[in-house]
Amino acid sequence: MIESRGRKSPYLFLAPAIIYLGIWIYYPIAKNFYLSFLGTEGTHGADFRFVGLQNYHQLLSDELFHRALLHNLVWVLLSILVPVVIGLVLAVLLVHKRTRLFYSAIFFLPVTVAPIMAAVVWGWIYNPTFGALNQMLTLIGLDSLAQPWLGDAATALVSVNMIGSWGYYGFCTLIFLAGLQNIDPEIFEAARIDGANALQQFRSITLPLLKPTLTFVLVYTTIGSMKFFDIIYVATKGGPDNSTQIVAVYMFDLFIRQGDVNYAAAMSVVLTAIILAMSLLAIRNMTRKPS
Repeated sequence: MIESRGRKSPYLFLAPAIIYLGIWIYYPIAKNFYLSFLGTEGTHGADFRFVGLQNYHQLLSDELFHRALLHNLVWVLLSILVPVVIGLVLAVLLVHKRTRLFYSAIFFLPVTVAPIMAAVVWGWIYNPTFGALNQMLTLIGLDSLAQPWLGDAATALVSVNMIGSWGYYGFCTLIFLAGLQNIDPEIFEAARIDGANALQQFRSITLPLLKPTLTFVLVYTTIGSMKFFDIIYVATKGGPDNSTQIVAVYMFDLFIRQGDVNYAAAMSVVLTAIILAMSLLAIRNMTRKPS
């Protein structure tokens, strides 16, 4: 009896977490997957009928979905090139400084700002009439570069991404700093004795030993970038001319404004599959043992 109870104990401790995940994670995913195979005669309808792969077939010819997905991929690349790279450089510069905790706290401050508030404030900064960015460019004699940053289709996506990057580089800095502090300083000391310069140490020691941390940051960045919503919706709502339209904003518009629940569900399933595939690919490439 005691032995049987001992075998059941782990499951009893896991039960609350499993129930929570089942209710709030797995059931909605299964429900969404089920809805993606249904359809209605009109929008905002509740008389669902089975339509098979019709919603998925519609995605293949939906040019706006293809454009939104491309913007998602661009967003992922920008989120890796800007905040991740900046965070890594700052962490390398701070790791041996006595004031690293102070500067880490300063760099981490943007993370504590709500994304919606950041979008509102940066909307004022980008304002073509009274925005601080254009005024600063005019002040230093670069008034030819002043423009409606969020109102021009050529600059809107990059401009909105800079808002997200501003609120994310501090997180990357903190994570990379934690990873660097786990590297034995004697390794760097031995490399310096052997004549390795700072760049050689970074390439041959820091990057290889920081691989698990880098994997986590890249996977986290990829997942977060693919499902980004709040900053883009507040700043531009996908405009101008759908230049900042991403899949999450498009799904919101379909679900809330147009009431096309089933098509939005199919789009959500495809986005989830893409995020999962990209995450698995990143983990596989980053954790692959050298031959």
